[in-house]
Amino acid sequence: MRQLIHSLIPLFVSCFILLLGNGLINVLIPVRMGLEGTSADTIGLVLSLYFVGLLLGALYSIKLVKRAGHVRMFAGCVALGAISILACTFSPDTITYGVMRIILGFCNACAFTAMESWLSGSSTKQTRGKVLAMYNAVVLSGLFGGQFFMNVTTALDSTLFVLAGMLFCGALIPIVLSRHPGPVVDNVQIMSIKTIFKRSPLGIICCLVSGVIYSALFSLLPVFAKAYAITDFSLSLYMGAAIFGAFILQFPVGYLSDKFDRRTVLLILLVVSGCADFFVILFASNQSIVLLYVATGLTSGIIACTYPMSISETFDKLKQHEMVSAMGCLILAFAIGGIVGPYTTSLLMTGFGHNMLFYFIALIQGGLAVFVMIRMRARPALPVEEQEQFVMQGTAISSVSELDPRT
Repeated sequence: MRQLIHSLIPLFVSCFILLLGNGLINVLIPVRMGLEGTSADTIGLVLSLYFVGLLLGALYSIKLVKRAGHVRMFAGCVALGAISILACTFSPDTITYGVMRIILGFCNACAFTAMESWLSGSSTKQTRGKVLAMYNAVVLSGLFGGQFFMNVTTALDSTLFVLAGMLFCGALIPIVLSRHPGPVVDNVQIMSIKTIFKRSPLGIICCLVSGVIYSALFSLLPVFAKAYAITDFSLSLYMGAAIFGAFILQFPVGYLSDKFDRRTVLLILLVVSGCADFFVILFASNQSIVLLYVATGLTSGIIACTYPMSISETFDKLKQHEMVSAMGCLILAFAIGGIVGPYTTSLLMTGFGHNMLFYFIALIQGGLAVFVMIRMRARPALPVEEQEQFVMQGTAISSVSELDPRT
């Protein structure tokens, strides 16, 4: 195991640097557009375009890997992402930001496909779970650390775009200089949404909804924070609390979902998160900063857990040889939800105020909770010992299907 981890250090370093750049640009764009006086609905539309690119990348990344190989595909896509970020220094307008978000979503999907299949090809069935845990820790550490680069200078300065571009370029160095040639990727036929819906209606609906609420929260949280004068270093801490919650809550949620009926656990979590959404608004209005961080971390953690729970719920109804092809369909469902989430929420925020971010999320979670109860009445619970294991997902940016021990 030690030798395996040592051989993967260059890839983990590249992944960490790449996620530092992503963490910075994810906060920079909504903050910059807000300072430029852009309306919330326009900001939401631009942020939604990231998931358009993510969807395209999920569809074509395997073909690119087959054509160019892991290292060259990773290098080319990350370099293209850096170019799109640096282009914002020449023409800082809404159209440029939107094009950059599409390109960035596509490049990230391709880069993560390369890294995850590389990690999968280097690990065995016995070591895959540990490798996946380390990979998720690296991903979230990068996203967490990237927030704090916002404090280098003002968001209106082009320096932050240059810094994000430099981080993307820096991510190329360790993996390009590595001796590892990269594994061979097999093409996988994606199972249709209709087929999965017949097997697990709750799984596919939950995955779609998780895309809506995950993308809405993490895209528009800086816009919500700005309305309550949470800026600069306080904004970094606030976003960091949300990401930390998304990481740390997966451990207790994973334990509970493996020990009890998964649908019951999901229902309780949705109710708790819905209540936390209202407390976020209350604590923000009262300027109770510490309690605001805790409430936001709680609801963001549960929202982040909705995606892996939807995958586990779907896998409970599938045979093992069907899981990989089903994962591709679940990515598409999540990406569709990701396209809808930020723009729809931003329209509501424009019309009814910034608090609609959490009101809308609570409403969607309430609707999903009702659907969970309907499915619990329609189908008896699967015995706990027959449930598939919960597998931690560090971020919904990718499927991690190559590393999933269940597949």
